[in-house]
Amino acid sequence: MSQSQLAIPVTLSDVPPSIAEMLNDEERWEFNILDLEAATHKRPLTYLGLKIFTSFGVCDFLNCSEATLRSWLQLMEANYHSSNSYHNSTHAADVLHATAYFLRKERVKSSLDQLDEVAALIAATVHDVDHPGRTNSFLCNAGSELAILYNDTAVLESHHAALAFQLTIRDGKSNIFKNIDRNQFRTLRQAIIDMVLATEMTRHFEHVSKFVNSINKPMASTNSDCEGQSNIRNSPENRLLIKRMLIKCADVANPCRPLELCIEWAGRISEEYFAQTDEEKRQGLPVVMPVFDRNTCSVPKSQISFIDYFITDMFDAWDAFASLPNLMEHLSENYKYWKNLDDMKCKSLRPPPPS
Repeated sequence: MSQSQLAIPVTLSDVPPSIAEMLNDEERWEFNILDLEAATHKRPLTYLGLKIFTSFGVCDFLNCSEATLRSWLQLMEANYHSSNSYHNSTHAADVLHATAYFLRKERVKSSLDQLDEVAALIAATVHDVDHPGRTNSFLCNAGSELAILYNDTAVLESHHAALAFQLTIRDGKSNIFKNIDRNQFRTLRQAIIDMVLATEMTRHFEHVSKFVNSINKPMASTNSDCEGQSNIRNSPENRLLIKRMLIKCADVANPCRPLELCIEWAGRISEEYFAQTDEEKRQGLPVVMPVFDRNTCSVPKSQISFIDYFITDMFDAWDAFASLPNLMEHLSENYKYWKNLDDMKCKSLRPPPPS
C-alpha cells in the first residue's frame, strides 16, 4: 500500500485494525515507534497523536473537535522533513510517547494540572517542527536566514515554537486553540513556548541543576512529610522546572529505550551529523563536530560520551523524582553494549559477524 493509499483516519475509530492494535501498546515504555513508522508509511505522529491526545482528554480541554485535532496533527507532521534521518516526525512521535509516559507517572501526575499536561503534549508534538537536519552552530556559521532572524540565539528552538503557532492559527480548520478564551490561550502558549525552548542544549546543565536543587534535594530532606513534598512540587516555579525536565528527558530518551531502538536511533543521529560534516567541508565552513566524520567516527565512543556527559546525571535526577527503574535498567544495558563494542575497537553500530 503506498503512502497516498493509506487514508488518514477522521477519528480514532477509523484507524486501520493493524495500526489500532499497535497503538494499544502505547502506554508501555517498550512501545516500538519504528514499527509504527513502517505501518503508517512514515506518518506515526498523526496516529500516535490521535491516540495519546484522546486518552488525555485534550479535545475536551480545548473544546475542539477530533476532526480539528486530526487536521492539526497532519499539518504538524507535514512540516517535519522525512528526508532527515533523525529529526523527522518519527522523532517527534517518539518524544510525544515519552512525554505521555512521564505524565502518567504518579508523582508527575500529582504535580501538574491538566493545562500543564496539554501544554506538554503539544510542546512534544511541535518541538522540532521544520527542523532542517542541521545544528544551531551550523546555521549561525552559515549565516542562514533563521540565524539572522533569531540573532544567533536558540535559533532552531525559537523557529519551532514560532512556526508551530503560525501554522496553527493560520487556518481555522486546524486551529486547536480557536475555542478557548484569551487568558487560557496565553497561559497555554507561554507554557508550550517555555518547554520547546527548554530543549535547547546550551542551558542543559542549568536546567538539571535547578531541578536537583529546587526539587530533588528539598524533597529528600522532607523525607516522609507528604504535605511538605506536595508543597515543593506544586509551587508554580517548581512546576515549570518539572515540565522543562520532563520534555528534556523525553527529547533525549533514546539511550534509555530497549537496545534495538537505542541502536537504530544512534545510527540515525550519527548519519544526520555525518551529513552536516560533509556539507561543512564542501562549503568551507567550520566543522562543528569533528568527531562526526563518517570516515573516522566511532559510533560507540560517541554514544558513551553522550551518555556520560548529558544523560546519566539528568536521568538519575529524573528517576529520583518520577521513579523509572525500567529506563535506568535499559540505560545501564545499553551503556554496557557500547562499552563492549568500544573495547573490541569496533566503530560501527553492531559487532562484526563471527568469522
